[in-house]
Amino acid sequence: MAPHYQATTLIASPSYPNAITWSSENLVAVASGHIVTILNPAALDGPRGLVVLVPSNPFPIGAVNREDLFEPCLVPTCLSRDTEPCARSVSWSQQGFAPNSGCLLAVCSGDGRVNLYRPPIFEFGDNWVKVADISQLLFNYYQIINFREDDGPISFPQEKLNSEHGQDTGYAGELQEPLSCKVLGRRKRKPTRVESYVYDEDEDGVGASKDADFSPNPCSRLSKGFMKKIVKPVDEMAVVIGEGGLQNTKEALSCNGENKLVPLITAKQYACRNAHLFSLVVAWSPVSPSHDTTSHWCILAVGSKSGDVSFWKIHKPEYYTIDVGTVNRDPIFVGVLQAHNSWVCTMSWEVTCASSSKSSLLLATGCLDGSVKIWSGDMKGLNQCTDVKEVPFSLLAEVTTNSSAPVSSISLSAPAQPQDEVNLAIGRVSGSLETWKLDLCNNKIENSSACHAHDRVVTGLSWGFDGHSLYSCSQDNSARCWILEKNQLEEVPVYTNFPELKESTDLSVVSDRCFGLTLAPGELIIAVVRSLDPNMLDPMYQARTQKAVVEFIWIGGQFLGIALHKNIHISSQQSVMLSETNFLWWGSNILWSLKKYEKGETGLVLWDVIATLQVLKKSSPIFLETLLHNWVSDLFSDDQQRVSLDILYQSRNDMMSKVSSRKLHLLNIICRKVMLSDNAQYSPGGENSTSVSTDLWNNLLVSSERELRERLVAFTFAAVLNRLSYFQKGTCAENMWFPVGVAQMYSWLSMNNGKVHNQLKSLCSTIKGLQSRIASVCEYSVEESCTYCSASVHFESPDVALCGSGDPVTSPAERHKLSRCMASMRLSSVLQPVWYCVCCEGMVDKLVPGTFFTMTTSPLQVNHDDELLYSAPVVPLCPFCGILLQRLMPEFLLSVSPV
Repeated sequence: MAPHYQATTLIASPSYPNAITWSSENLVAVASGHIVTILNPAALDGPRGLVVLVPSNPFPIGAVNREDLFEPCLVPTCLSRDTEPCARSVSWSQQGFAPNSGCLLAVCSGDGRVNLYRPPIFEFGDNWVKVADISQLLFNYYQIINFREDDGPISFPQEKLNSEHGQDTGYAGELQEPLSCKVLGRRKRKPTRVESYVYDEDEDGVGASKDADFSPNPCSRLSKGFMKKIVKPVDEMAVVIGEGGLQNTKEALSCNGENKLVPLITAKQYACRNAHLFSLVVAWSPVSPSHDTTSHWCILAVGSKSGDVSFWKIHKPEYYTIDVGTVNRDPIFVGVLQAHNSWVCTMSWEVTCASSSKSSLLLATGCLDGSVKIWSGDMKGLNQCTDVKEVPFSLLAEVTTNSSAPVSSISLSAPAQPQDEVNLAIGRVSGSLETWKLDLCNNKIENSSACHAHDRVVTGLSWGFDGHSLYSCSQDNSARCWILEKNQLEEVPVYTNFPELKESTDLSVVSDRCFGLTLAPGELIIAVVRSLDPNMLDPMYQARTQKAVVEFIWIGGQFLGIALHKNIHISSQQSVMLSETNFLWWGSNILWSLKKYEKGETGLVLWDVIATLQVLKKSSPIFLETLLHNWVSDLFSDDQQRVSLDILYQSRNDMMSKVSSRKLHLLNIICRKVMLSDNAQYSPGGENSTSVSTDLWNNLLVSSERELRERLVAFTFAAVLNRLSYFQKGTCAENMWFPVGVAQMYSWLSMNNGKVHNQLKSLCSTIKGLQSRIASVCEYSVEESCTYCSASVHFESPDVALCGSGDPVTSPAERHKLSRCMASMRLSSVLQPVWYCVCCEGMVDKLVPGTFFTMTTSPLQVNHDDELLYSAPVVPLCPFCGILLQRLMPEFLLSVSPV
């Protein structure tokens, strides 16, 4: 019996390796047949998102003579009979690139087309919205340079590529109209096999969103020509020259008075052009800072049949919104790299020394001919690329091996220690698994291990736990975990014992193949997608609608080489399902995952960690108390001295101001979602508890939130003074953050004057001394009114308000309860959508700069004159939980669950 956390079925089965990926905002995308299914792992029985793939217009890459159709290079095109495209490769961007600060999804279809999609935050639907057609942009590039068939240097402005995107796409419409239009009253004739293809295109573009930033412009209906009703598949189009000759072709392809021609080319030229445009795999890079440190970008790599890899740079939006509007940045073409001589089948990104100024961007590419190469990106060149002159990627190392088996999956990992080494894992069609180590000091790569890991194609690889473990899956229907010990791969059980898994089912019995695996953001759970064996299902009910299954498996109880935490005391009263060693492994891996989030380099997506702790709370509460007591002590300790829990409890208010905002956010999440999740009355301001443990966590939550509120007030007041100094110097402060809610924050300080830090009192006195000048540098409005009845609203609480609460005589008969913005303490808007936190359930309508969330100490202890603190872009993060804010969606629509 294989204990898994949960599982869910799919209506279509994957067809290609690496068919599943987990986003940094906790969504799982599965390339399942003609659709991409998007799941929320926290609500697998709930709503789903969809990307429905439809046939695309072929690119007019050229016309070939009839006799050339029998050339060997055109055989794959002639024999293709796919009626609808299939999802081939999917990849998530990092957080922050969608309009709502979520992730963009890149999808490569079986017809070689690549598109970018965003969540339907404005449309309130299931179908994700297309925002960019990468294949169309790539076609524009090759059309400008004539598919590299002309001699001479290649250089052109980026604006020319983007500007011609909407103009030159008319070619596809012109060619397609006479080939796909239906004649009324006439039966559609079935084409012959060799001479022609049928293109089943929806000329109205059904399934393509009107919100798409890039979409082909359909041409008007053309007159019926001599051309045979041919062409198709989803492959690029080859126009057959018939008896009429080339002159008639020119007349038939004219549209709207313009003579737009498709050139006559040879079969070899057609095959070469087709290979350049036929994409096979997509992969997003990690986020990299640009040269001005205020804008961030990432790179989308697209591998093709020709062996080329094209690179596209996308910046984060200028601002984030959940209201109607589109703020996506256009993809910027970086260049095309001739990486291999055959199909690029798989790719993997990694960034080394991410927190250092010497960071490096690495890309590993695997080819059909068995070759693997590692490329290094020039950060300076990627930051400054505006004209396409040369690709800012250089070959760093190449794997040399005797195996010529095609590469099916690869994975890169850059361990924190040592910083000059990179781990590379290679899975092949033969089922073999190799690991290599790259020394960044001398750019030498050495084979560390090799074994015959599977009996069939390796369809998924992923490093976990900072390179301590490697996970693989195969078409032989197996998923395995490996540990690299003394240059040998040692297999450990991928399934680990865990409480409350008594009725788990071994899905390998009813499935026949694995098509990919992916790790959760906290790396305590993996997801494996399997195709179901129809012979093992009920043919009437199950076999018709259940084609595949996504299985979520606990992996936190494995021994992965991470040092065990010796301070965890194991009581004899723990769960009988786990041994003392299992508890130590679970505890060490959980602490490792929490420690990873303390650094602040990744977004707070703790769903798998919280789910694990919630199960432990039910089954092993004593162990959970011991585990989290050790974690809290480490959270407030430094390298010289460890803080005991008693000392922390007595002096918690003073110690809170010395830790980073990220640690306070983590503490708030653990308190709310784990330790106090069953005790709603112990929220801040609730009744006291007789339980010592609950009282401890309640006091920690109250102290942490008070410290974060003081930091938010101090940050806002410091921004006011900073803007004032700019105005006094005559300097423009247009790019500086504009503070709001200053009057409400001043009222809160007056109510809590005896409980706040002395530095904040002094800062408040300075703000009070500004008098009338304060209105020129910030929003300062003491009076507030109810949206429903226009009654006055007085400040009594930073969370909620009641209208007419100032004077009982003039109060309305029906007093409305209103919410306040957690960031500004102003009344939240009722007419416009506001940001929502799924952890503390608070509302935010005024976002805070990202520097507030990355501060290592209180704003009262930093230099207020630092303009970078207040000129950074605002981000939709909860000021008290640090997780990604979102629009409050109806229950029947997909939403994310960071915790």
